[in-house]
Amino acid sequence: MAMITGTVDCFRVSEGLGGVTIRDASGMTETLLLWFNPGGGSGIPPQLTAFTRVLHSMWISQLRDAHANGLTVTIIHPEDSAEVTSVQLG
Repeated sequence: MAMITGTVDCFRVSEGLGGVTIRDASGMTETLLLWFNPGGGSGIPPQLTAFTRVLHSMWISQLRDAHANGLTVTIIHPEDSAEVTSVQLG
């Protein structure tokens, strides 16, 4: 697992895609994928579990708070992937 700690530079959210850019203490930025849900082949989006929807909502709340108040966040993701597995304030 890899970890990045810094401030939220920006984040974008839609039903099918969520992403965040974090700026670390050295000024370097890293863009990570919160979720990617492009929809099913029939044009109907795949169903997400209630747990996943709540988790994504919590992440967005934390990122919004951090961005608005200049707080530090710590994001964990696999070494070989930009897909976020955890968002924590502080």
